[in-house]
Amino acid sequence: MKNPLHKFKIYKYGFTLAEVLITLVIIGVIAALTIPAVINNTKDQEFKSQFAKAYSTIMQAIHKTEMNDFFGYAQCYYLNASGAPTCSECRAFYDAMAKNLHVQKICKGNSKADGCVPTYQIYQSGGCPGFNQSPLDNDAYSYVLSDGQIIIVYKDSAGTIAPLFLIDINGHKAPNAYGKDLFAFMIAKNDSGMFLSGNAGCFSPVKGGRSTTQMILYALAGKK
Repeated sequence: MKNPLHKFKIYKYGFTLAEVLITLVIIGVIAALTIPAVINNTKDQEFKSQFAKAYSTIMQAIHKTEMNDFFGYAQCYYLNASGAPTCSECRAFYDAMAKNLHVQKICKGNSKADGCVPTYQIYQSGGCPGFNQSPLDNDAYSYVLSDGQIIIVYKDSAGTIAPLFLIDINGHKAPNAYGKDLFAFMIAKNDSGMFLSGNAGCFSPVKGGRSTTQMILYALAGKK
């Protein structure tokens, strides 16, 4: 008896090599367009989180140092109404704050050679010559925190320590550029006491970066 199915041919369908190649090209184009944006967004969110942590940590340390170590009268600040700084106790203030921050390493001069700071992409571009490349590498006070974040204190040509500093929110990791992972702050004071201000005015952000004030709004208030 003949098989009743013998009249029907069985066909096996599949993709041709050309179809497979076209599909791979399309996937590659989509990936090339979307992956960089995803990576940049991930890095941006990481910087946001690190900045918020650094800001909170430093604010708490400033308040603790002011009240516990200087009984509420530390002479290291810019007045909120005017830009005039009071610097007579800044050196002692930073040393006391370092203890409250549980600093892992301190470099008082030769910060780059001693491994406290990396090479930064951008240095002084405003009114802060103490943050030029040579002073920043060779003469600044630098405090490395246990999580790798770095505080770099401003020191002028006369050796005066100012209530002005940089925070590198991810330490030696790239990009090491102002407005990305490096931000300038100043310690200010009003009737409520000392506080951390983003109006330092020492740098212009690199392309795609944010000023310190912009980053404060972004990291703490979600405003882009």
